Amino acid sequence: MPAADALLDQIARTFRVSFVPGVIRALGSVDGFLEYAWPQLAPSVDTAGYLGSALYMVDMALDAVEAVYDEPGVTRDALLAGGLDESDLGSVEGVLDVFHWLQPQLLLMLAAFAEAQERPRVGGQGRAEARAPSPRDEAHLATPVHFAPPDTPPLPAVAEALGLETAPELYHAVATWPRYLVPAWDELQHLVTYPDFRRRGRALYYYARSGSRFLAQPIAADPDALRAAGLDEGAVARVYGIVDGALPALATMMMHCCAMRAGLGLTTREVVTSG
Repeated sequence: MPAADALLDQIARTFRVSFVPGVIRALGSVDGFLEYAWPQLAPSVDTAGYLGSALYMVDMALDAVEAVYDEPGVTRDALLAGGLDESDLGSVEGVLDVFHWLQPQLLLMLAAFAEAQERPRVGGQGRAEARAPSPRDEAHLATPVHFAPPDTPPLPAVAEALGLETAPELYHAVATWPRYLVPAWDELQHLVTYPDFRRRGRALYYYARSGSRFLAQPIAADPDALRAAGLDEGAVARVYGIVDGALPALATMMMHCCAMRAGLGLTTREVVTSG
């Protein structure tokens, strides 16, 4: 396996997923960036505190989703009645659970790189307690994730509604089950009109950026550091362009993933419990 592919595979496994997320591939296309930045970030990603911060954001998203999506029409029973079988429904739930944990972790990573653009050191205030293996991690690693072609309905409509060239990765993954996504999108497309839904997406973005100080180890990824690592001006600009472009979309997709799961009755909080 070429060294670049081996690094991408290592990053995927650190996030406990069976595929290389698109934003990681995009950053990996900038020669030298991940080779420099990932070794700094990896020890923090592999801590209990990093996962805890990510899952706290998931609970934040779910609070807002439940406030505006209290009576989903695309329920388990409705999907089964519409021709989706139990096996496919279980597969949809498995893929959604992968993104449910993955997206907030990626958001924290991108937020750290965004903050690093503006200061010479980011992080170092978090605890270095290692993340313990869990059955859920094992399940995510064992879950195959496939991506439908961009012309698969309703992906073109999703991209248009979100103002993107192509639909986000979450949607490409669940579009492999059109009997799920077609009716689900009929409901989900209306959620973005709710101010509370949009506000919470923005709040996740800012929470992730402020939370970057709690990385267990500090990182240096400001322009001077990247240039010292061998990246030219064009490469530095590409890195920050990828980061700045992906951040708000990931925060929004956290909201959409929570809404998809809520429609299936999956509303258990991850870290915030009452009483």
